[in-house]
Amino acid sequence: MPSMGPVDLSEYDALRNRVLELEAQVAFLMKHLNLTYQPPADEFEEKLREMVRRGKTIEAIKLYVQKTGVSLEEAKRHLTG
Repeated sequence: MPSMGPVDLSEYDALRNRVLELEAQVAFLMKHLNLTYQPPADEFEEKLREMVRRGKTIEAIKLYVQKTGVSLEEAKRHLTG
């Protein structure tokens, strides 16, 4: 990892405080809008979920095994939970 050089601790603290402030604001908005954060789905994961929804679970498991190298059992557990 490349070195960033000397760090200005006051600037670091100011940025850290700003991030904390923004996180609090987002949490406030999420709570008052009754929203839950859902991270964006990975395209591959979304494709697998769609395959399972369409009844192509075996094909989805095979694809997951090919892509990730996990065992069939682990792939089944991941996709059918």
